[in-house]
Amino acid sequence: MAQSSAFDRAFGPLNPFPYSPAFVQQVETSRRSLEGSLFVDRVLKALNLSKATSHYPPKDVAALRQLHEHIIKSDNATVHHKYSIIFYLLLDIDNQNGSNLAESYARRASLPTRYKIFMKGLWHMDAQQFHTALEYLTHPSLQPDFVDDVITVLVHHAKNGDYTLPLSYYHTVQPLIQSSSALELLFDALARSSVIDAFQFSRSHAESMHRQLFQRLVLSVLEGFRNDESAERALELTSLPFDAQEEQWFNECLESGDSKRLAAAKDTLLMRRIASGQVGYGGETGTWAVVLEGFKTGNGGRA
Repeated sequence: MAQSSAFDRAFGPLNPFPYSPAFVQQVETSRRSLEGSLFVDRVLKALNLSKATSHYPPKDVAALRQLHEHIIKSDNATVHHKYSIIFYLLLDIDNQNGSNLAESYARRASLPTRYKIFMKGLWHMDAQQFHTALEYLTHPSLQPDFVDDVITVLVHHAKNGDYTLPLSYYHTVQPLIQSSSALELLFDALARSSVIDAFQFSRSHAESMHRQLFQRLVLSVLEGFRNDESAERALELTSLPFDAQEEQWFNECLESGDSKRLAAAKDTLLMRRIASGQVGYGGETGTWAVVLEGFKTGNGGRA
C-alpha cells in the first residue's frame, strides 16, 4: 500500500488544520483524566513507539508529519498495527471536520474489520464516550486487550455509585485481570452493587486471594453509610452460606482485624450468630429489629 500510506494521500489537504488549539486542549484534558495516559498512548507504548506520544496531539502539520513518519518507519510494529494508529488519527480528523477519511483509508489499506472495531473502541474511551466505547470493545470478534486499564478507567469514572459499565464490560468479555489494583477496583464495584455476586466472585479465586477478597467484602459492607440500605447489605452478608473457612475469616475480621474498629462490627457479629442459629431471635419484634436499628445508627455494643 505504497500510495495509501503516504502522508498526503492519508490526510488530504488539512486546510484548515483539524487539531485546533481547543481540540488539543480537550485531548490533553482527557489524557490527565484517564490516569495520565490516553489509550492511544498505551497502544504506542505497547508497540515500542513511546516517543511518538510526544507528538500527539499534533499542534501543527509538521508535528503530524513527524508523528506519521515515526509510525510508518517503525521496525517494531506490523503493517496492520501501523495502519490502525493512522486510522485512529483519521478518526480525530473526521470528528473535527465531519469527513469520512478513516473509513476510506481503511478500505484502501485493507485494514481488517477487527482492527477498526478495536481502534474505534479506544478512540471513544479517549473521548470519554464510555457507553459507545463498550459497544466496540465488547464485540465478539475481539480478543480482550488493555483490560486492566479499561476496568480502572470505567470504575474511576462511574457516577453516583453506578458501576453498570465496568461490570457489564467484565461480565460480557470475561477477561483475565493481571494487576491486583484492577482486580480490587472491580471487586469493590461488584461489592457495592451486589453482596451476593461479590461473594461468589471471591470464591472463584485461589485461597489466598479468596481470603483477601472475602475480607474486603466485609469491610465494604461495614464502611458504608449507616442507613436502611447499609443494614440491608449487612443482612445479606450475614445470611450468606459461609463454609467453615469463611466463617473463621469472618469472625477473625470482625473480632481482631481491620473491621473491629468499625462501629457496626459487634452488631454484624450478632447478626451472623442469629442467622446461623447460634443465638435465639429474642421474641417476635426483638433481636433482629434491635440489631438492624443499631447497625443503622452505629450504636453497637450488643454482641
